[in-house]
Amino acid sequence: MDLNKPYEEQLTEFLKTHPYKDVVVGGANFHYLLCGKGDITLIFLVGGMGLSFLYMPYITALESEYSILTFDYPYEHDDNAGLVDSISALLEHLNITKGVFVGSSYGGYVAQMLASKSPGQTDGLCLFSTASLSEMTVNELRTKYQKKAPLLLWILRHVPYSWLKPVMIRSCMRMAKNTTPEVYSYTKDLFRFIYHDYTRKLDLHMTNLLIDLMNQTPCTPEDFAYLKGRVLLILPENDESFTPEMQKDLISMMPESIIVEGVDSGHISTLIQVERYVEEIRRFVKTVL
Repeated sequence: MDLNKPYEEQLTEFLKTHPYKDVVVGGANFHYLLCGKGDITLIFLVGGMGLSFLYMPYITALESEYSILTFDYPYEHDDNAGLVDSISALLEHLNITKGVFVGSSYGGYVAQMLASKSPGQTDGLCLFSTASLSEMTVNELRTKYQKKAPLLLWILRHVPYSWLKPVMIRSCMRMAKNTTPEVYSYTKDLFRFIYHDYTRKLDLHMTNLLIDLMNQTPCTPEDFAYLKGRVLLILPENDESFTPEMQKDLISMMPESIIVEGVDSGHISTLIQVERYVEEIRRFVKTVL
């Protein structure tokens, strides 16, 4: 990650050598990137922005050692059960028998749903800045979304989207308020680039998936018992999206997980502390698998 180079320029160069492909699997249209080399496959599951190219710096750092798959979540599924089934089908279509699911924020939820439903496809989990899908968290999501969801969806459908974008950028930038001037400038450039072409359709799609989390059947530690010692947790300090209680709940859900502490920068640390996360992924895979 080059903090001194415009994000758009970095992405343009990346896509010249890493072209995405499109495939229809089970009626779902996947826009995906499969690259790298190695016997172990890392499957990167994007967070609530829904833009898989955000994993660009991770891919460039790790593709010489591992095979890597990432993708955008297909619009055909606004429910998580359908999304998880379609991802499993995509892996089968691409002849990926097993992989390590790497998920940040909402992507961490998706990783857990895949691991609990498809243990045969799961070598391990790397969960960053996320929470468990325990009964506690699902109940909190119901409290958060059940009454607010209709109004939120109405706003996204009817308010001019050009009015909403500046509000969203300001909200994102609040997460960077305690960073260095260099990091703050990079983060501002990143979010301005993201929201320049961000669409109402994508926003509604991702919001529906997030809201649908409250409908999930809660997971239990028994769902992940087969992954004993094969889960990496990086739960940053002062995460604006997940409380310390939710982080402790996730730790209790995962058997003998490897826990990395002392990561700062809150919820956006996965975007601005790439080198640290890459180092921990590499150490985890080499040590555990």
